Amino acid sequence: MIRKYGTGEISSGQCYIMLISMMVGTGVLGLARSVAEASQQDAWISILLNGIGISFIVGLIVLLESKFPEITFLQFTSILLTKPIALVIVFLYGVYATLVTSLSIRFLCEMVGTWFLPRTPLFVVSLITVLTLIYITKEGLTLVARFNEIVVFSIVPFIFLIFPSLTEASLLNLKPVGGSGFVNIVKGITPSFYAFAGYEVLLIIYPYIANKNKNNLKYSVLSIFFVTLLYTSIVASQIALFGYQEITDILYSFINYLDVLDFPIIERIEIFFTFFWTFAVLGTLTIQYIVGCIAFQSTLKTKRTNTFVYVLAPVVFILSLLPKNSAQVASLSEMIGKANIGFGVILPILLLLMYLVKRKRVNHEESM
Repeated sequence: MIRKYGTGEISSGQCYIMLISMMVGTGVLGLARSVAEASQQDAWISILLNGIGISFIVGLIVLLESKFPEITFLQFTSILLTKPIALVIVFLYGVYATLVTSLSIRFLCEMVGTWFLPRTPLFVVSLITVLTLIYITKEGLTLVARFNEIVVFSIVPFIFLIFPSLTEASLLNLKPVGGSGFVNIVKGITPSFYAFAGYEVLLIIYPYIANKNKNNLKYSVLSIFFVTLLYTSIVASQIALFGYQEITDILYSFINYLDVLDFPIIERIEIFFTFFWTFAVLGTLTIQYIVGCIAFQSTLKTKRTNTFVYVLAPVVFILSLLPKNSAQVASLSEMIGKANIGFGVILPILLLLMYLVKRKRVNHEESM
């Protein structure tokens, strides 16, 4: 059972904010380029369709977990898939979260090295990031949720940075709508899916929500809709400004988008944005890291989550230094991102199907 008022408790509002923070991180910078390579001027349609699909999956996750409101992910997975299978799944999720954390740390180091500290050794930036992770996550999920509240509300004003450059944009770059063809639009769903990766943490953190109610489903789906509209707006505005042909040649098109206009007072708006963006990535890191620690803690039956906060720290530090360059980071991210399909799509659907098969027996056991 989840102990109420413990260090792991969060509110439903914090859960929705964590979902937003989890998704709005590393994916936003190169999203337009990766999707436009497949969907051309219709990249925004691919993202919109993808967001609708993920909203449906998140709805399934909340619906499923609402049937087991007071037990952990490991416990209700054991009921539906047997204990040995559940242990393997949750342990693998911990491995997946650790790998994602390591690659995200390396991605953050690459950006910090490019824009702020070009002469600082990579391992120094990585070490500082890992130490920061330990400091934020050692007190448990509650503190992580509070940190991400600050992160999300501090980056909300940057949403309005989408609009000034639109004065230089042309809607002709978005036409003809649907002109890339249905097949290309579908192809663009895959790279945009990776940008939404992270919503699967709901499987782990949902049991720790203290004030569960009938609105959990509605607001969880709305949080996905918010990210979907944000991503769709960002990509559509970049294509309208540059055209999809030019975007495919730009590594971080969003930063170039911000650099089009001169802002009063702030001369280098892209530097200003990147500074705050590092905190957004750090918010994503804290969630992924603590979720991985919770997964290992539940499978290995230790009493304290922060044991793994310290144990996994040197692991993610070393793993973050293994890729040789940015291209290898991107390649590894794509490979590990495919695991998100398993944890974020296949697993929730499988669990829901097993619940429907075992519903009568499960309900009977809970009533006893």
